[in-house]
Amino acid sequence: MPPELLLRTSDLDGRLDALLTGSFAWYQLLMTGSHLGAASALVEQVLRDDRVPESERVRLLAEAEGAMSAAEGVARRIDADGPDESTLAASLYVRYCVQDTLARVVPRAVELLGHLDSQAADEVSHLVTCADGLASQPLAQSGMTSTLAAYLADGTLTIT
Repeated sequence: MPPELLLRTSDLDGRLDALLTGSFAWYQLLMTGSHLGAASALVEQVLRDDRVPESERVRLLAEAEGAMSAAEGVARRIDADGPDESTLAASLYVRYCVQDTLARVVPRAVELLGHLDSQAADEVSHLVTCADGLASQPLAQSGMTSTLAAYLADGTLTIT
């Protein structure tokens, strides 16, 4: 294949070019938003259920809204300044934070909605399936830990 038809993922030193940096940053945010959207739909069901204590409803809402605000903040930053290594790193931090949030919010919402009829339970099951799996998306946290630690130490973000 002619070299001009190849899409290079990085320079020889492993640094991403501007196109791929932006693509990875937006991908992280889009995947994060998709999974978080499904979890937010579960939280909305909890909010509408008067049998759930107010403290539980507010707690779940605060976690979901905090996660969404963080993702929106990075998206605004990319729109305003353009994507760079720092916004890609920020999109990864937010994604990993949201993963942890979903690991708490989704099971708790399901538990609080446990008294539903079968049709509503099917919808909850579908939303749980849609909210699951963010951790298995590319640039998983376990594989990026040393890369992000190196970025924090020397300011260079590489993806290999």
